[in-house]
Amino acid sequence: MEIQIGNTVRCKANGNMEADFSGKVEKVYDNSALVNITDYAKTDEINFDDLQHKVVISLAKMKLVE
Repeated sequence: MEIQIGNTVRCKANGNMEADFSGKVEKVYDNSALVNITDYAKTDEINFDDLQHKVVISLAKMKLVE
């Protein structure tokens, strides 16, 4: 299934977040998406605030949550 706006996704850690996190897709680009982070590891609290609760991440690093 294709990632679409409004989907809940689980994302792998990247350069911005140290641990895996979940969020809701706000915008989809060609190879990435803007994700509003909703669930994250306690160790990423400062990163979460610095990113203003949002991150652009590769579609290859996320999967849909049923």
